[in-house]
Amino acid sequence: MRHVISPFAGLPLDDPEFWASKWRSGLKTLDPATVNPRLAARSGAVWDPLELGPLPAAGIRRWIEEALVPDDWWQTLDGRPAGSEERQALLAARNLENIRDFRANRYGLTVRRTNLRALPTNLRGQKLQDEEGFDRLQHTALEPLTPLALLHPSRDGGWWFALAPDYRGWVRAGDVATSRSAQSIAELLPGSGRVLAEPLAELETPAGTTPVETGTLLPAVGEPFPFPVRTASGGLRTGQARLTGRPRTLPAFPELTPENLFRVALPPLGQPYGWGDLTPQGPGRDCSRFVQDVFKAFGFRLPRDASRQCAATEPAITFDPGEPHEARAAKLAGLRQGPALLCMPGHVMLYLGEVEGCHHAVHSFWAYKSPDAGGEKTVPVRRVVVSSLDLGRGTSGGSLLERLGSVNLL
Repeated sequence: MRHVISPFAGLPLDDPEFWASKWRSGLKTLDPATVNPRLAARSGAVWDPLELGPLPAAGIRRWIEEALVPDDWWQTLDGRPAGSEERQALLAARNLENIRDFRANRYGLTVRRTNLRALPTNLRGQKLQDEEGFDRLQHTALEPLTPLALLHPSRDGGWWFALAPDYRGWVRAGDVATSRSAQSIAELLPGSGRVLAEPLAELETPAGTTPVETGTLLPAVGEPFPFPVRTASGGLRTGQARLTGRPRTLPAFPELTPENLFRVALPPLGQPYGWGDLTPQGPGRDCSRFVQDVFKAFGFRLPRDASRQCAATEPAITFDPGEPHEARAAKLAGLRQGPALLCMPGHVMLYLGEVEGCHHAVHSFWAYKSPDAGGEKTVPVRRVVVSSLDLGRGTSGGSLLERLGSVNLL
């Protein structure tokens, strides 16, 4: 199996039925209508942009400043050292001196997959020691049909600073159809239909073909459905789109059973890791977007970042710093409910279960440390995999299990 890292790789660890059989009597019945308000309240990072009312300019400015990443995250731009003048020009492009109050009269809808950025630029920002796959100016990808509150234009008018359902940042104006009416945006959002269960599919739209990912709610499959079109002036009109091919879908929103959960969580195995859902070659998933997409397929609205996902959910097991691997494994073996998120600083995983005392998770991650000839080496992964939580055991950082802070439930 190409996408399994485990001493038990000879078993069908990439088979949804293998893991579902271990949870038949233990998966908690959950109602999104009950869970989602709690997730939003605990995280403070899930909202409806179409419900955003008037906002003073000072509030918008604060959000713009909060969206900027640390200085050392963009010491290089497109692989070359970033000069002070270039950096100042990018900061000036935010047009801060011309911020006006938001009067609840400027909303948008994405017409293709696009990116939400820390600055109004497509230049790739990196730390000096980063490898090629990272773009630190990337916050997250926005799927087609994402509603936005459009708060402030860039100096050249090519970008909007926007409030998305789970993030704030800069989005290309050319990827958004705008309207003064939140209601006109809401009318194009699907309220029912089918949920995409494949890792990736494509929509044919009036603006061309665009990818969509796991968990996307589509009004119809196999036939055209209403879809936003951006006019020449940037406004909104209605056209049609359709899903290409015959990707697997589920009823919206299916019951969260072990079978359904793992049939959504395991097909993305092998998809590339992408910080902020972006790789140099195109779409990818980072750890928190992977987890978010899995639960989105069942109607649950988790925050976007790993730390906020763990803050929003309820710890069922906590670990003391320095608690040994064996003691942690015994605690995790006592888990009788699910689905469970495995939380550690900067990373989140979806728990699968155990095989002969060896615990496993499915997650998207970049690399891990492994003992090597009296030292240790970095082993690249860079994709979605099933792995044992033993990875990293015997290294300075410890195993995945030894790095866990808590095991959380929705």
